[in-house]
Amino acid sequence: MSTPLPTFSDVAKRPRWIGVLVLCIVVAGVFALLGQWQIERAVEQGQADERDTETAVPLEQVAEPGSTLTSEAGGRMVAFSGTWTDDFDTRVGRDQHGDQGSWVIGRVLVEQPAGGTASLAVALSWLSDPAAAEALAASLEAGETGELVGRLMPPEAPTMGDVQGGTREAMSVAELVNEWDDYDGMVYASYAILDEPSAAASDALVEGAEPIVSVRPEVDAQLNWLNVFYAIEWIAFMLFAFYLWYRLVKDALEREIEDIEDAEAAAAEAAEPRR
Repeated sequence: MSTPLPTFSDVAKRPRWIGVLVLCIVVAGVFALLGQWQIERAVEQGQADERDTETAVPLEQVAEPGSTLTSEAGGRMVAFSGTWTDDFDTRVGRDQHGDQGSWVIGRVLVEQPAGGTASLAVALSWLSDPAAAEALAASLEAGETGELVGRLMPPEAPTMGDVQGGTREAMSVAELVNEWDDYDGMVYASYAILDEPSAAASDALVEGAEPIVSVRPEVDAQLNWLNVFYAIEWIAFMLFAFYLWYRLVKDALEREIEDIEDAEAAAAEAAEPRR
């Protein structure tokens, strides 16, 4: 009588292979968590900028002198007050609705909560005529600012015109501090573009001058496909853990069946009468 052959289920239910299955489930769970984390990273980086950038908050809440502008503070409207200095100037090559012109810029000494003041570069208005912009800058005077509102922007790197032509185009804070009188070493690493009411209050909107167009920052909402690819890899590893268990049990079953068949063949051969 032949020995009944075991089935896959018979082998899989043995304690040894149940233990291996539990181990594979744990490993697959770790892989699944890693895949989920990569997907969350991809979605997080693909989300549009939904910050409230248009409600002005006090400048000291989002920026500190000497500190790099954070992503939370960049492009948002801030409120500040202080004192205008005599450091009014212009920056050329500034685009406004596709037209080239000049910015009138200045410097505000902003009172600090801990005492003292810090310099903040401020862009006041835009004029199409560079000579008119220079005349406006020359006419502005130092004095109290009142409450101003502007969009906080990251500093700009000097352009080739700044370096070679001496045209002074970029709002480079590092360059401005070398031009300011009585600079005390405390400065915001960003600059502000005044909104229209603030520009009017600072007498920067004379005839021919326009408030500088500043729009809320836009973030391109795209998935990070590298993270998606990594997530797919972790899912593949998770599935491979179960396939590995299946393959191990299948191999054990095939070896067991082969041993039984070999034993039966040997027994049958031994039972045959010798001639």
